[in-house]
Amino acid sequence: MRDKRRYLVVESYTAVGEPELFQRKLMSSLLQVVGESNFFKLNPKIVKFIDDRRFIIRTSLEGMRYMVLALSFITKMDGADTAFYTLGASGTILAIEKKLQK
Repeated sequence: MRDKRRYLVVESYTAVGEPELFQRKLMSSLLQVVGESNFFKLNPKIVKFIDDRRFIIRTSLEGMRYMVLALSFITKMDGADTAFYTLGASGTILAIEKKLQK
C-alpha cells in the first residue's frame, strides 16, 4: 500500500536565503527530532519555493507533526531571528496551490 503524503505550506518571518542551505538546516533539525531510523519513514522533501519566505514541504502523514516541530527548532537564518508558520496542509499539491491563490 502506498504511503499517504501531506503537503504543508510554510511561511518564514524573515527571508529564508539560500534554498540549499535552508534545506540542509531543516533536514538536520528533523534528524535531531526523530532520529535516523524514523527520518526515512517521514520521506521529507521541499517541493517548491514560492518566494523568499514561503515554500511547500512534502512529508508522510505520520511525519507532519514532526516536521512542524523541527521547523520550530530553527530560530536563526543567516544570523537573523526567524520563526515559521504553517499556512495550510493538504493531501495533494493541487489543493495546496488553490489555497495559496485565495
